[in-house]
Amino acid sequence: MAWAAFVLASGFEFAGIYNLKEPMSVQGYYAVTGVLLIVTSFLLQKVARDNDEDRFLREHNVRYRPRNTAAFTFLSWAGFALAILAQYVGIFNLEEPLSVRGYYAIGGAFLIVSCLVLQKTIRDNEEDRLNREEFEE
Repeated sequence: MAWAAFVLASGFEFAGIYNLKEPMSVQGYYAVTGVLLIVTSFLLQKVARDNDEDRFLREHNVRYRPRNTAAFTFLSWAGFALAILAQYVGIFNLEEPLSVRGYYAIGGAFLIVSCLVLQKTIRDNEEDRLNREEFEE
């Protein structure tokens, strides 16, 4: 289901961009911000989860090496915020009817959510597989 949502969100986003009646430079802008949303959404979900797991280990006095520096965490959040800002500033300034701008706005939101859910699902499935293998041994 997570994969289906991601494929649908990506498909709608990029099909809409492809069919946008604007010059190639404008279509390229939206395509790049769409890709940036995908990449930063996956990265942010990973960093947030890593940091949460590291916090849990630290609180339970487990020796570990943190996976993300404060700078990397900041850059992840900043990149995500920049991707959202670029996408929605572009949509706001798009000279199309409100219905078209609304389509891109909801498409961008769907893309973000589907990326976050997919990254979480993949990681959960991998952890479950490793735990199952450990249990079976």
